[in-house]
Amino acid sequence: MIVQTSLEGVHTFEQPDGYVTHYRLWGSETAADLVVMLHGGMSHAGWQAPLGDGLARLGGDVAFAAVDLRGSGLNAVRGHIPDGQAAVRDITLLLDSLKKARPGTRIHLAGWCFGAQVATVVAAGLTDADVIASLLMVCPGFFFNDRYSDVLDRSIDAALEVVEELGITVEPTRPFIRVPLRAADFTDRAEWLAAIEDDKLKLSHVTVGTIDSWEAIAVQSETDYGRIGKLPVRAVFGTRDKLVDNDRVRTFLQSHPDLETRDIDAGHAVHFEETDALTHLVADFVAELKR
Repeated sequence: MIVQTSLEGVHTFEQPDGYVTHYRLWGSETAADLVVMLHGGMSHAGWQAPLGDGLARLGGDVAFAAVDLRGSGLNAVRGHIPDGQAAVRDITLLLDSLKKARPGTRIHLAGWCFGAQVATVVAAGLTDADVIASLLMVCPGFFFNDRYSDVLDRSIDAALEVVEELGITVEPTRPFIRVPLRAADFTDRAEWLAAIEDDKLKLSHVTVGTIDSWEAIAVQSETDYGRIGKLPVRAVFGTRDKLVDNDRVRTFLQSHPDLETRDIDAGHAVHFEETDALTHLVADFVAELKR
């Protein structure tokens, strides 16, 4: 399920500025491998529960953590990111803490959709540190299709024009820009459409700061992808993805010398529609990297 109402399996990490980052954890504290997944823009860590449950059911030596990005999920001031570097720094410091707490564990940084861009920027900043062993991407959102890009631009422009026309001063932490995504953009499965619609933790509106942060991270990720060095990269695409421009992203990723890609017959929310297939792909990627 998407929404986890209890706090079972939820952990917290206090950032240097006092902000508390929440993350959900599946698997053993002593697992040989830990996959740390970052969610997409409007979602949260709870959306990754099917993958976490799937890896746990496999019974292997792979633990799974899904992190709420700043302003999302169980974290405070939902819908607001003060700046992109804060969101990136949160993940970098959390990974460093997890590595120190699990010195014998290999950490695989992963990202779904926009989370793949955040993960790329984080990975580029850790090239000289022995923190992560690989970069895993699921439906990486480096480039979206023309329809969604146009809808997003129009939605932002419309909100800003109304504020300007009315002469309103909006508090920086007040989300007022609608996220122009529908449940049908992620999946066509009835049970998941209903789950997304009913999800109280998803972001329906965001602040100007969040929009600026998303854009800054997106732009930086395109440059930083070339700075991740020899870190192995593994990517999974949904062949029926309605949001990501798969061909353009695949071409972009091919510049890395240690890239492997796989396709799954699914929409953007691969982890909802084809949980077993994605679970086995992630487990196989991790096992392959041990050789």
